[in-house]
This record gives sequence, C-alpha cells and structure tokens, in this order.
Amino acid sequence: MAQVAGSKSGRKKTASVIFDRAHLAQYTMDSPELEREIISLFVAQLPAILDRLQSVDSSADWRIATHTLKGSALAVGAYKIGELAKKLEPVNSPEQDAKRKKLLSGLARAVDEFDEMARQLYP
Repeated sequence: MAQVAGSKSGRKKTASVIFDRAHLAQYTMDSPELEREIISLFVAQLPAILDRLQSVDSSADWRIATHTLKGSALAVGAYKIGELAKKLEPVNSPEQDAKRKKLLSGLARAVDEFDEMARQLYP
C-alpha cells in the first residue's frame, strides 16, 4: 500500500514510502508553496527520465541516468523511486536485460503512484 510519511519522528525510511513529506519540509522550511514547486519540477522531469532509461545505449549513460534519478528522488523524499533507481544502477549489461525490464516496470508503477500522490497533496 502506498504511503506518505509526514511525521518528523525520525522513523526509518523504507522503499514502501512513496513520499516523505517531512523530509522535503526540512529543506523548504515548511513552505507548502516551495514544496509544491519542487515536486512539480520533479514530476515534470520523470517522463523524460523514464524515456531516457528505456533508450540508453551505453553502460556509462545508464549509470549516470540511474544515479541522477536516485539522487533527485531521495533528495525530494520520493523513497520508493529512489530505492528502485538504486537497484537499477548496477543493472547495466545486456545479460541483465530481463532484470532491467522488471525493475523498469516497477519504476514506472512507482512514478505513477508518486505522480498521483503529488496531485492529491498539491492540487
């Protein structure tokens, strides 16, 4: 089940947490307007990132794309996306194509979940 973490209790971040709003609030000084702007920029970039991951043709480009997604996602509190990007990062050889496809499918679902959650939280 999708989760939004909103407590500042310091609870451990898990891959099941779609969005940790409290994490983002630490960097936005609890400004809902700034949160909305950051999340909208992140969400706007996700389709291009997914497209890039589907068409990347070198191991180096793959590592850069997955590492960039991982960092961006974890920075805004999109933990499920960040953890999937972390799992995808080392899956950069043709021999791992089946694993890559499975993880990319999971990533696409996580992106959809995050997008829907963001639309609900920041209408």
